[in-house]
Amino acid sequence: MQYVEVLISGIAQGAVYCVFAMGLSLVYGTARVLNFAHGSFFMVGAYGAWVLSDGYLGLNYAVMLTVLVPMLFLTGVVLERAIIRPLRWGRNWKMTTMMVTLGLAFLIDNLNLIVFGPEDKLLMPLFEGSVEVAGLAFSYQTFLVLFSAVLIVVCLELFLHRTRMGNAMRAVSQDMDGASMVGINVNQVFGYTFGLSVVLAGVAGVMLAPVYLISPLGGWAPFLKAFVIVVFGGLGSTRGVLYSAFILGIIEAFVIFEIGATWTMPVWLLTLLVVLMFRPQGLLGVWAR
Repeated sequence: MQYVEVLISGIAQGAVYCVFAMGLSLVYGTARVLNFAHGSFFMVGAYGAWVLSDGYLGLNYAVMLTVLVPMLFLTGVVLERAIIRPLRWGRNWKMTTMMVTLGLAFLIDNLNLIVFGPEDKLLMPLFEGSVEVAGLAFSYQTFLVLFSAVLIVVCLELFLHRTRMGNAMRAVSQDMDGASMVGINVNQVFGYTFGLSVVLAGVAGVMLAPVYLISPLGGWAPFLKAFVIVVFGGLGSTRGVLYSAFILGIIEAFVIFEIGATWTMPVWLLTLLVVLMFRPQGLLGVWAR
């Protein structure tokens, strides 16, 4: 019976990882650029939620997210326009952009350290307590996280396949020059993609903040996990990210249960190595091809 609890925990964890890794995959799939600041935006979302709720303003979750999500999106759009967009006119702009995002990550982490100090923060969960189903105990927060993450992923898939901007993002990811020739505003697509990526990273930070402590440098571990998920699923493939996030989330839950949390990344990397040996493009590496 304990294994069922572990399985549910792994599915919930995988759902959050999926939300977080989707943002990294979108930026890479659209611009072929690895955003090293993605983990820092994860912590920006967590710190923002803490400031708006438990830390200072005391807002409830609904109001807090209503305020936080537009702020995250605007932050992403402004940063893309001010920092990333000018680099696209230079030589080797993709490599330059990755280096700039690495510097941006260090800048954000140090700003977090200066503003909030080195002490860890904890965001209180929306619901406390647990419910017992068939003799198994599940926390309300676990169900909330799972439901919220699945809802976000479904909405994202609908956005990418049923809206004009989503189709434009997919077109740019497949052929940037061709998309520009048929009238798609590539600069606008890049701005929206970066803004959406920051929103996904920040919301994932909000969902995991009640489980893990919020720290200035706490975004690097989630970033590494998101990178493994994206490579595992296939660079640029959103459906690959969906499958790989749940697979690795379940693997993580059982590894923690059986042998401890310190073995999570070694087992993840070993799993990734085995997959890449047989499928170098990842599970569903469509854009990568």
